[in-house]
Amino acid sequence: MNPADNFGIVHNLPFEEYQQLSGLNQSTIKQWLSTAPKQHHAYKNLQALQFGSAGHCLLLEPERFEKLYVRAPNGLRQRGKLGKKRWTEFCEQHNGKIVLRANEWDSLTTIREIFLLHPQIKKLWTAGKAEVSLFWQDTEYGMDCKARLDWFDAKSGTIVDLKFTKNIGDSSIQKQIENYYAIQAAWYCRGIFQLSQITAAFLFVFIEKYAPYKIRVISVCENVLELGLHKIEVGINNISQNKNDN
Repeated sequence: MNPADNFGIVHNLPFEEYQQLSGLNQSTIKQWLSTAPKQHHAYKNLQALQFGSAGHCLLLEPERFEKLYVRAPNGLRQRGKLGKKRWTEFCEQHNGKIVLRANEWDSLTTIREIFLLHPQIKKLWTAGKAEVSLFWQDTEYGMDCKARLDWFDAKSGTIVDLKFTKNIGDSSIQKQIENYYAIQAAWYCRGIFQLSQITAAFLFVFIEKYAPYKIRVISVCENVLELGLHKIEVGINNISQNKNDN
């Protein structure tokens, strides 16, 4: 599939294929908010990234989770020479799968149980599809663009994005949205509008990584979307300036 020939809303596209397809995405824009690109801080914590990826897979694609992940035995740790040796041996025995520590696996299992019973989640999950890919040529910037939505209900025009977090408090979540996620919300809404003329509603679902695994559903307001659009403009201008300088 070549997005240049297949702009649109795409379902059932494996993430690995999505990654290989060209197009400007929100992660790249974030890296260009300064005049020189830099690696996003979230990628420095690989353990947190793995937990989040596993959580997304379990909640959105449970059948795929069973194929990709395996639970480490109780007590197996990557500590000390012997622990690292046993961990490596276990990984080799389950070649092709991602090994999760027992406590991570158990936490994710509990999170899924709470997630599926949450009244707002149950309502959102009555319609829509997971892992929806967008490909479009931006009418303002003239660039091929793409996005990968956790969940999209075309009938109601609702986008849902899952976030795993340590702190679910009001001030913490608001800072996370304004500092890190406003671009994502604005970018996804922009893609849906340019492809379908639908003014989408955007919801973040914040999930605590630790007990009691609280869940909060946050509707993104217009001010946050405007902030995200401003940051998008700054990032794209920096990309264009870099191309012109080179």
